Amino acid sequence: MRKEIVIVGGGTAGWLVALSMEKLLGYDANITLIESEDIGILGAGEGSTPNFPGIINWLGIDFSEFLIKTNATHKLAISFENWNGDGKKYYHPFTALHSELDWCKLDYGVKYLGYLKSKNLELDDYIVSSKLAEDNMSPISKELINGKDTICHFSFHFDAHLVAKYLRKIGERRKIKRVEGVVKEFKLDSDNQIKKIILKDKQNIKCDFVCDCTGFHRLIIGKLFNTEWKSYKDRLKVNTAIPYFLPQSEIIKPYTKAIAMKYGWTWQIPLQNRWGCGYNFDNSYCTIDEAKKEIIDYLGYDVKFGNPIHFEAGRYSDVWVNNCIAFGLSMGFTEPIEATAIFNIINQISCVSKQNILDYLNGDRTFYKDYNNWIAKLNDDVVDFLQFHYFTKRSDTEFWKSYYETTAKSDSLIKKIKKWKTQEPTELDFKKESFGLANWLCVGDGLHFFGEKYFIEKYNEFNLKEKIKVHHKKQIENLEKAKKVCISENDAINFIKNNYYNDKVIDI
Repeated sequence: MRKEIVIVGGGTAGWLVALSMEKLLGYDANITLIESEDIGILGAGEGSTPNFPGIINWLGIDFSEFLIKTNATHKLAISFENWNGDGKKYYHPFTALHSELDWCKLDYGVKYLGYLKSKNLELDDYIVSSKLAEDNMSPISKELINGKDTICHFSFHFDAHLVAKYLRKIGERRKIKRVEGVVKEFKLDSDNQIKKIILKDKQNIKCDFVCDCTGFHRLIIGKLFNTEWKSYKDRLKVNTAIPYFLPQSEIIKPYTKAIAMKYGWTWQIPLQNRWGCGYNFDNSYCTIDEAKKEIIDYLGYDVKFGNPIHFEAGRYSDVWVNNCIAFGLSMGFTEPIEATAIFNIINQISCVSKQNILDYLNGDRTFYKDYNNWIAKLNDDVVDFLQFHYFTKRSDTEFWKSYYETTAKSDSLIKKIKKWKTQEPTELDFKKESFGLANWLCVGDGLHFFGEKYFIEKYNEFNLKEKIKVHHKKQIENLEKAKKVCISENDAINFIKNNYYNDKVIDI
């Protein structure tokens, strides 16, 4: 008999989970999604990481159609601007798709960085993704490289409302049943398993397994099961976001801007038709009106702001409770500095299999404990990396000046920092973590966290300097090749629009 799988909540998270459950379970399940037009979706997150194109491809969704229907653009990097208070910027780029283009390959990252420092050269000038981003180029190549038409890993910027509509259309085509309604209550059996969901219009939805995608409402994991909350607010201080839009310019940029402000930072995400923006700040240092004024003063003109979003960084101790898994904002939230909300949803999906769910429903309830431990570690590791972004040289406000000293740090982060005072970072420092050596080096170098002298010393101690010099020469060749074969982001979008048949595109 088919199992009844119910997703509570729509938006990007809900429909992404619904499509994934349909893909995982196939004929073994009926998939139903409950959402309400009256509640709507948050729609603030419009950036993603390279695992997003991966799941889109796994779900059998065409990249070109996705880009057309969601006003999407390619994303190659994040540009962190003025985080040291010096008016400069650094990139956190995605990695090269091909190993021969990778600046950090063979664990050369630290030694190569030392070589660049010894020559007074900047890291961003020798990373393919960074240079393509800086030059407003797309990852799309005019010629195949190792059989692929893209030169580096990429993700998308997109309109979150359009993504929700688009994924819904695909879901409905794939026979996922959508129910319009607002949840009134849940009926549990003697084992605390959810067996029925009652809507306000008195509809009864039977269920064997439930996915909580109710966002900040957290109806099931939080309110129904009262799961223990683990706060990160002593580590990630921003707690309020004010969204706003800006008009798009003629040249579309393939990267997110993260611009440091007095009490946090503002994101600017380029879509085809506009920039989606917002100011994340710590409201213990300024009011909402003061934050708005700071943005207006920075821009030099007035803008229309959306409703403020208040949040506390943290997660639930368990995300799989009884016959329910919470995904996305329902299970917790850090902050949007590295677009980790959708990143975490996809990682959650990748950690659960068809057999895991069927085994649970057949009485084997051992795996979910491992699942909760995996997801807890995933979140804690991500917080280490996000917190690291705030260890800057900026000191113009108390928010920045006191961040390092006044925030708690995990044992793993303390261990890393202590080690790096005498030893170089290696891949082993980030074993089984979501962000690896290249990620930490790019951010750490951009913040001048390690110090130039440190890396130069490590390079000078290295007995294979000729290999580093050859590697540098190869990087210069890679950059020249990338410039020749890649097309601009504007041209990439226009090419996709002009060469994709309209009758193939889903109407939303």
